[in-house]
Amino acid sequence: MNLMTRKKDKLLTGTIICITLCIALLFAGCTSTPPAQVTSTPTPATDVPNSVTTPIVTMKPTTPVQKTLIAFTAASLTGASNKIGPAFYNTSGNTVKFNLDGTQVLKQQIEKGANADVFISASNTYTNGLKSEGYLINSTVKNLTSNYIIVIIPAGNPGNIKSLADLGIPGKRIAMGTPEVPVGINTRIVIDKLANSTYNTSWKENIYKNVKTFETTEPGVVTKVALGEVDAGLVYESSYKTAKEGSLSAVNIPVKDNALQIYTIGILNSTTNKDVAQQFVDFMLSPDGQKILSDFGFRPYGS
Repeated sequence: MNLMTRKKDKLLTGTIICITLCIALLFAGCTSTPPAQVTSTPTPATDVPNSVTTPIVTMKPTTPVQKTLIAFTAASLTGASNKIGPAFYNTSGNTVKFNLDGTQVLKQQIEKGANADVFISASNTYTNGLKSEGYLINSTVKNLTSNYIIVIIPAGNPGNIKSLADLGIPGKRIAMGTPEVPVGINTRIVIDKLANSTYNTSWKENIYKNVKTFETTEPGVVTKVALGEVDAGLVYESSYKTAKEGSLSAVNIPVKDNALQIYTIGILNSTTNKDVAQQFVDFMLSPDGQKILSDFGFRPYGS
């Protein structure tokens, strides 16, 4: 057997062996055990109620959000503000923060962009100014209360002031408001009326010579008198009526020669709490608000 014949025999033999192996493998795949089938056991049915009831959810009542109101308020209302704040809270659940100063100062602060909701003025001059400049919601501006001018004297009367005539005696020491503060404006009106009706120009000139201090707020005048730094001061009668008993005495000014100070209240255009601001205005004009003002010596508007 030559070399070529041997190679052919080996090739034939290898081919036969490969074919045999393939047949064996094919047979084994066809006869393998099939995978077990997975069966699920049905869950027993539970009793279904005749009707499905939606659970009732109880909503908790929403607590109103407390708001804080900013009221730019004439300084002569300082005492009353201590009662107004708590009373307004009890009525509305909202708080009020008072910025107390001379009305002329409050007007300037508003014009410079100060944050405020309500303006309580002791002078129509300044209220009308803010109205014309567009700072107030004009329809909300209302007359609130009123006040007259009175002369107060410190305890013990060191200057021996017994009448209005004594204010013009040289050497007396007097305190009054500046020409810009509302109490100062009305004080000058009263002095002019008294000089024309009862006294004279010399009396008027002597009063101004006797002025030792000009104050930018009405409470400032009251303080100077109460401390005995001056012999007399011209202030609102509300301050005298609510002063500690025995700390001051007074000389009244006739109504015909007096100047009735009208206080006004209004809402500012810049407010972000208009509803609460209106609540506050309504409260101040209500019997409860007016009662507080009366307790602090203020008169109802026009009385």
